[in-house]
Amino acid sequence: MPKTNIPNYRHHKASGQAFVELGGRRFYLGKHGSKASREAYEQRIGEYLANGRKIAPTRSKTGITCKELAVHFLEWAERYYVKNGEPTGTFDHCRNAIALLVQHYGHESTDNFAPLSLVFLQEQWVEQGLCRPTVNRYVGVVKQAFRHGSKFGWVDPPIYHALLSVDGLKSGRTKAPEYEKISLVPDEIVEKTLPFLPPIVADMVQVQRRSGMRPQDIRNCRACDFDRSGDVWRYVPYTHKTEHRNKQRIVAVGPRAQAILMPYLEANADTPEAFLFSPQDTLRLQKIEKRKNRKTLNKKGEVQPSQRDQAKPDAKKVGTKYTKDSYNRAIRRACEKAGVKVWSANQLRHSAGTEVRNKYGLEHAQRVLGHANAKTTEIYAELDFEKAAQVAREIG
Repeated sequence: MPKTNIPNYRHHKASGQAFVELGGRRFYLGKHGSKASREAYEQRIGEYLANGRKIAPTRSKTGITCKELAVHFLEWAERYYVKNGEPTGTFDHCRNAIALLVQHYGHESTDNFAPLSLVFLQEQWVEQGLCRPTVNRYVGVVKQAFRHGSKFGWVDPPIYHALLSVDGLKSGRTKAPEYEKISLVPDEIVEKTLPFLPPIVADMVQVQRRSGMRPQDIRNCRACDFDRSGDVWRYVPYTHKTEHRNKQRIVAVGPRAQAILMPYLEANADTPEAFLFSPQDTLRLQKIEKRKNRKTLNKKGEVQPSQRDQAKPDAKKVGTKYTKDSYNRAIRRACEKAGVKVWSANQLRHSAGTEVRNKYGLEHAQRVLGHANAKTTEIYAELDFEKAAQVAREIG
């Protein structure tokens, strides 16, 4: 029968060190009982078990440390993964993945980082409860860091190439969970939520539902990005999800969405590059509503001097546009007040896509949502918009 016992975490009383014996060899782990020694023990055991209860050969320490590699790689990633002057979500993935590398192998030479070391990190992410695609992405980031080091001569190329042997987790063959598929949100749920949303956010929700925009697209709306010359407007976001792949994004805006957008476009006629939907305006409207509902007014019907708004302009920093988090946070709070199941902004896009596909077919849904395939070329750009415009005239 295969062995099931795991070598113990032990105490060397003479030195106060923790140690573990693997394959007849003793490995000292640091001060007994310390967090660092426990982590070192978990690392050693993880690699030992992953290698079939055999000790992986140790290379001589000649390369830079994994911590030094991490610093070089993150400095590069912070400069590279930037969009419109701000770090992208990819940089956050890099930082999260590299953090565990530094935690367990920071003081180790890159020469000693073997495929089993990466397998150990992979298993740690699974134990943390991360979804399978995220674990695979983090494994890819570590490989990318070693490739980066190899390019500049900080890591021997064979070290990087050996890491390529570590496969990603396969669906159905790991205990790591899968992402929950984003489903549509029923229109009746949205209708129940609308009264509890700030008026500006409620308009954003309705425009997004009518047009099938991505949450990013509705948050980035500016007057200068709309072509209102036809019966169906063209909205070309100044930035979008796939622009780094040289893809064009044109959103068809129909009459119902136009009616909601028009007051915002008129209000921003003199500032066409300002964002139409601003949390600063939401805060201002909330203050006006709060004053209107005050019951403690003086004889002249005015707010008491002690209750006047004395907040300074910079007392509370509010952005000029909604972020992904603030948009979804407003929706979540409204759902809780309405007593309905919490939904997210991205589900509105799925609702729009499902409606279009059911009524007009898959091809029209691809055009409305802006999904491209390998055969799409600029020759069909106008045709694609006309298909989206046909839908917008009827449901947008």
